[in-house]
Amino acid sequence: MAMSIRQKQAVFCLMLGKLLQKAAELGSPIVILELYRSVEIQKQYVARGLSKTMSSKHLYGLAVDIAFLADIMDDNKINYPAEKYLPLGEYWESLGGRWGGRFGAKGSSLGWDSGHFEYAG
Repeated sequence: MAMSIRQKQAVFCLMLGKLLQKAAELGSPIVILELYRSVEIQKQYVARGLSKTMSSKHLYGLAVDIAFLADIMDDNKINYPAEKYLPLGEYWESLGGRWGGRFGAKGSSLGWDSGHFEYAG
C-alpha cells in the first residue's frame, strides 16, 4: 500500500531531525531557509529562474533548503559552497533522501543546489 502524503511528511520530518543533528555534529550552525512553498511562490521562483520546476517537493512539505550560518552574507545573499555541504549531502543520501548537490552534476563535479534536501519516495 502506498504511503499517504502525511505519512511521507512524517518520515521526512524524522530524516530532517537527523540531518539537523548531523549538521550540529559538524560544528557549523545552520538555518532552515524554506520548507513548505505555495504554488504562487513556486511560480515566482520559476519565472525568476530560482527554480527549474513546478513539481517541487516543497509544494508538499517534502523538501527543505538550509544554509550554514557562515554562508549567509551581510547583504542576505547566500553562498552555497557545494563542497562544504558534501558531508551533509552524503549523509542525507545514506538516509534515503535526494540531495540537490547532485542536481546537474556531471562526473565528480557537484550540482547547483547544495542547500536543498528532499524526500526521495
